This record gives sequence, structure tokens and C-alpha cells, in this order.
Amino acid sequence: MQGLQTIKIEKNSELGPVVSSRTVAEGLEKQHQHVKRDLEKILMSPNVDTLIIQSQYKDSRGRKQNEYLLTKDGFTLYMFNIQGHNDFKLAYINKFNEMENQIQNRLPGSYKEAVAQLLETLENNEQLQLENNMNKQKIAEYEPKASYLDSILQNKSLVTVGQIAKDYGMSAQALNKLLHDLKVQYKQSGQWLLYSSIHGEGYTHSSTKEIEHKDGSTSVRMNTKWTQKGRLFIYELLKENDVLPIIEQ
Repeated sequence: MQGLQTIKIEKNSELGPVVSSRTVAEGLEKQHQHVKRDLEKILMSPNVDTLIIQSQYKDSRGRKQNEYLLTKDGFTLYMFNIQGHNDFKLAYINKFNEMENQIQNRLPGSYKEAVAQLLETLENNEQLQLENNMNKQKIAEYEPKASYLDSILQNKSLVTVGQIAKDYGMSAQALNKLLHDLKVQYKQSGQWLLYSSIHGEGYTHSSTKEIEHKDGSTSVRMNTKWTQKGRLFIYELLKENDVLPIIEQ
């Protein structure tokens, strides 16, 4: 039987391993229409419509034709309804078992493990995205003044957002929110980051610190301070929006 030479089983995302009625017909050296007729008789029995599923394929002329997809149980049920062909039957059942084992080995051992792996992946992706955005901000800050990097690191004129906020009689949280509303910065994973449009303007200087948690995991925290140029930028921006420092009120 030619079907034993090239055993063909497909993987269906919803059904798992399946074999087409066309492949079965070829392997048994039968006409496809006869195999379909036999399958339709089996489908008249109850509780088999999940084992033998009607599908379609395009023939050599591009026309849609009907076929059936047989799961392992559907294939076994069909073979029990015909005489002989034991070698063919055994070869295909072994192939089904082999593919099911391959699929099972790629899946987590339990639903709980699958959920845990998914959450871990999402957390890792979020952390990588955060670190990537922080690095973009740091690189953009360094690029326009790379030759002054050492002096910037020692620059005593850098100020925190809390120090600037005091000039306006507000808290650091309130100023951060105001700068967010004015499209200066956005918050990601609890950290404020500048929008890319002003990354390289020299308004801030940022450093990162790795924090180790009690459970042994680590995360990265960014410490951002504003330069005097950034302080002037905030002053002009707030002034345009009728927010003045206390000394000018």
C-alpha cells in the first residue's frame, strides 16, 4: 500500500493530529468518494461528529471540494468498519501516537504551569520594554553632550523634581502629574520617563540602579534629575499655562 510509504498526518490547532480522508483513500487505494460515503454512514451514529469533521480543500483547478478530517479515534473507528488492512491501520495509529507525544512534550505539564509560564513571559517582556525605554532616554541624554559626560556626572546643579516642585508650592507627585498632563513625561511600571520628542534636549540626567528583592529577584529603578536647562524648560512651560513659582506670584 502506497500510504505506508509516506504516512501523512497533519496538525490542526483545534483538533490536534488529524488525517485527511483523501490521504486515507490514497493509502487504501480507494476512490475518495467511496471513503467519504463510508464516513458519512458512520456520521449517522451519535457522538461521532467530533471525531470525523467535515472540511474543504482546493483541487488542482482551484475548486473547493469536500473532505473529512479524522482524529485518531475517528480513524480507528473508520478502520474498524472495513475489512483487513491491519498493517495500514497499525502504521497510522503508531504515527498518531508519535505525533501526540511530540505535541505533549512541548506543552507545560499542567494548566497551572502554563499560566505561570505565561505570567513569567509577560513580566519579562514588560521588564525588557521598561529597560529599553530607560536606555533610550539615557542614550538620548548623553548623545548631545558625550564629551561632557564626566563633568555632568559631577554636576552639583542637578535638581530633583521635588526641589523644583517646592519652588511652586506643590508636592513632587503633583508636579509629576502636571508634567504628565502637559505631555512632558509618562509613567511606566511606576517610573516617570520623558517622551521621545524631548529625550535629547539635555533637560534631564538619569542613572539606573539594580534593586534586589527579598525573593531573590531583581529589578531596575531609574533615578532622574533635572538640569538647569530642564528647570528653565519647566519654568517656561508652566508659565505658558499660568503656573508661576511662589516668588513670582
